[in-house]
Amino acid sequence: MEIMQEYYDETHLTYLESAPIGVVVVEETGEIARVNARAEEIFGYARQDLIGRPMEALLPRRFRHIHHMHRNDYFETSRSRPMGVGLELSGLRKDGTEFPVEVGLSHIQIGGRDLALAFVSDITVRVQAAEALRRHASELEQRVAERTREIERRRQVAEGLHDILTILNTARPLEEILDYIVEQAHRLLATDAVAIYRQNGKGGPPQVVAARQLDEHPAIREGIAIGQGAVGRAVHDGKPITIADPAEEESGGMTRAGRYRSVLAVPLNVKGEVYGSICLYYRSPRSFSLEERELAVAFADQAALAIENARLREQVERSAVAAERNRLARDLHDAVTQTLFSTSLIADVLPRLWHRNQAEGERRLAELRELTRGALAEMRALLLELRPSALLDANLTDLLQQLAEAVTGRARLPVSVSVRGEGGLPSETKVAFYRIAQEALNNVAKHSQAKHSQVELCYDQGEISLLIEDNGRGFDVAQAPKSHLGLGIMRERAEAVSAQLTIDSEIGRGTRVRVVWKH
Repeated sequence: MEIMQEYYDETHLTYLESAPIGVVVVEETGEIARVNARAEEIFGYARQDLIGRPMEALLPRRFRHIHHMHRNDYFETSRSRPMGVGLELSGLRKDGTEFPVEVGLSHIQIGGRDLALAFVSDITVRVQAAEALRRHASELEQRVAERTREIERRRQVAEGLHDILTILNTARPLEEILDYIVEQAHRLLATDAVAIYRQNGKGGPPQVVAARQLDEHPAIREGIAIGQGAVGRAVHDGKPITIADPAEEESGGMTRAGRYRSVLAVPLNVKGEVYGSICLYYRSPRSFSLEERELAVAFADQAALAIENARLREQVERSAVAAERNRLARDLHDAVTQTLFSTSLIADVLPRLWHRNQAEGERRLAELRELTRGALAEMRALLLELRPSALLDANLTDLLQQLAEAVTGRARLPVSVSVRGEGGLPSETKVAFYRIAQEALNNVAKHSQAKHSQVELCYDQGEISLLIEDNGRGFDVAQAPKSHLGLGIMRERAEAVSAQLTIDSEIGRGTRVRVVWKH
C-alpha cells in the first residue's frame, strides 16, 4: 500500500512538472522542496539552486520578514481554501530584478508530509497592459479636462467680447469703455498687467489712458516712444509685436525696469490713423499662441471702435450744438427781432398819432403792449431752450401759457389756454407735451391762417390729455407726408413716453392735435 501511495504521489509531482505555470512546493518549515521547469524559467534559477532554500528567497527583501511572520497563515489558507483567489505579489529573479506575479495556494500530503503548493504566474505583460491602459485613461482624462477648460475659456472670451460690444452701443464715456476693455483683457488673457496707450503726436512718450496692474516705475515712461520697445515698435510698424524674453533683446529698458519679461503689443488703428496701442505684460518669459495674438487683436479692434464711436459722438454733439445755435438765431430773427421791429415802428409814430386821433392812439398803445408781452414770452421760451433744467422744473400750465403769449405776440393770433382739473406729470412726459404743443402752435402760426387757437390741458381720472385746436384752413392728413408740418416729430415724442397722438384735420375746417397719456 505504501509503495502504491508513493507511486501516486510521484505521479502527481510529475504532472506538476509539466504544468504551464510555475509551481513551487514548500515544506511546512518554509523550505522549498521542489520546483517545476516553468518556475525555473520564471525566477531564472536552476532547481538545485532553490531546493532547500527558504521560500522568502523568491521575494524582494522588503517583503521577506512579513512573509516569514505569516508563513503559518499561508499554510492554513492553503488547507482551508485550496487554489484560493490569486494574490498579486512581487517576485525576485536570480538577477535581482523584481516583477509582478500572481500566486495561488493549494495543499498536498506526500509521504505523510504537509506541503504547500504555490502556483506562480508571471503577470508582467498583464500589469504592463493595465498600467498602459491606466496611463492612457489618465491622459485621456487630462485631455478631456484640458478641452473642458478650453471650452470654458472660449465661452468666457465670447461672453467678454459680447459684453464689450454691448457697452460700445451705449453712451458711456470713452474712459469708462476703455477701462472695461483692459479689465476684460487682463482677466481673459491672464496678464500681469495691461495698458492702452495714446501716442503723443509730437513724438514724446505715449499717454496711458487705461491700465490694470501697470508698474508705476519712472522708466515705464521711457523707451516706448515711436520705434522703441514693444509699444513704440507696434505703433511704428503698424502690426502686433511680441517679445518672448526682453533679456535676450533690447527693448528700450521698459520691461526690465517694470520687471516684465514678456510683452505683446498691438497697434490701435482708428480710421487709418494709429491712435496708439494696447500692450499685454507678463512677468515670466513665455511665448504667445496664435489664438492669444488673435484675441489681443480683437481687444485692439474693440478699443479702436470705442475711440471711433467717441469721436463720432463728439462730431454729432458739435453738429447738434451748431444746429441749435442756428435755430435759436433763426427764432430770434423770425420772432423776437420782428416783434421788436414792429414795436419800434409803433413807438415811433405813436406820439404824433396820439395828438391827431387819441382813440387810434389807444388802440396802437394796446397793440404795442401786446407785442411787448409777446416778445417777452418769446425771450423766455428761448431762455428755456438754453437752460433745459429750467424746462424740467417749470409748471406745465405756465409753459403752455408762455407759448400762447409768444405766438400771440409773434403772429397776432389770439391763443387761449384752459386747464381742467389738477395733477402732475413725469418730467419726460411733461417735456413731450410741451414740445408737441410748441410744434403744433408753430404750425398754426405759420400755415393755418387761423383767426383763433386754443390749448386745453385736462387732468382726468387715469389719463391726462392735451388739445391744440385752431379754426384755420386745415389740410388733408392722409395726403400729408410724415415730415410735413413736423407730424413725424410729434408722433416720435408721443411714442417716446408711451402716449397716444391723434391729428384730425379737414380742408377749410381747422385742425385738432390731441395727445393722451395714461397713468
